[in-house]
Amino acid sequence: MDALNHVVIEKVYEWMITLDMEMQLIWRWEWNFTKAVYLLNRYSVVADFILHCLRSYGEHVPACKPLFQATAVIYIIGLFLSECKSIYTLAVRVCAVWKMNRMVIASLASVYIIGFIWTFTSFFIMLHSVEFFTLSPFGGCLSRVEGSILWINYLILLIYDVAMLVLIAYPTIQGYRSIHEHTDLVKRVYVEGVLFYVYLLVVDIVCVTLQLTLHRNIDYPAWQPDDVFLFVV
Repeated sequence: MDALNHVVIEKVYEWMITLDMEMQLIWRWEWNFTKAVYLLNRYSVVADFILHCLRSYGEHVPACKPLFQATAVIYIIGLFLSECKSIYTLAVRVCAVWKMNRMVIASLASVYIIGFIWTFTSFFIMLHSVEFFTLSPFGGCLSRVEGSILWINYLILLIYDVAMLVLIAYPTIQGYRSIHEHTDLVKRVYVEGVLFYVYLLVVDIVCVTLQLTLHRNIDYPAWQPDDVFLFVV
């Protein structure tokens, strides 16, 4: 049994054991942003699986680029929509610390939108230089690319998290200078926010370093730690 079969069995089993809760807690809800994002992430896996099979076993090379483009659309849109709510929650914490300053809100929103636009367009720009081929009798879409710019995606994420860290660290330092503000609220909202963004910053630096290192040393379209990236973002 190959790895693909293992993934199929795992997803089907997960869907079966949670279907009753999904029907009760999701399907009966009125339509809202959370429900739409959940269903999109839940069932876009089916489309992604079909595309994966076509990429892995197909032998028609001209079809490889459209397959990768379709995969990119599903992956990037699903990623940004699913993480939009969690990033919004973290951004609200920072904005609340700054008393909902409009300049802070506009700056964070601008960086996030720029990150989405760049991530979406850079992948399609990169595809122009990709050479697809297949190896008989194995089949599948194999690729070769030079001059990958995927590392910039992680650099934008790094810039965003640096900005968030600075914005949460400054009022934290100011608060700790005041004896009257050593409260549980300061510890929870300020200090934990600083520690969380320090952690994100470290992971961002690791991702950028890996991208740049592998980009310089191997002829491959840069390493993309999907699991780490999805978990951290």
